[in-house]
Amino acid sequence: MNSDRQYPSSIEIPEINRYIQQAYTRFAQGDIEGAIAHFHAAIFLHPNCAELYTARAQFRKKNLGDYHGALEDYTQAIYINPRNAFYYYWRSQTYQELGNQQKAIEDYNTAMNLAPEGTIYHIF
Repeated sequence: MNSDRQYPSSIEIPEINRYIQQAYTRFAQGDIEGAIAHFHAAIFLHPNCAELYTARAQFRKKNLGDYHGALEDYTQAIYINPRNAFYYYWRSQTYQELGNQQKAIEDYNTAMNLAPEGTIYHIF
């Protein structure tokens, strides 16, 4: 892991959460472009915040059906924080939904190896 990467401070977390909330508010109002713009703005300001990439990935997947965009975001989150089991787990689910069982299993196995025992359920 690159030592010059920055993670959000406790001061930045409320700002990051505000961007995510604003994105979902825009989406609820029917403003999809505005929702994505809030995610983009947050990532522009905090490009090393893996949580923003996973939030945008989940938004893209759940609300837009953009599985490939979600994969890109999960991959970036993993690049930033390769020790987070959940990022691999979420990406494995996306691969599975796209029918790529091999990559799904690879990511799932990585998640299982990283996660403390009993924290991720066996679903395959």
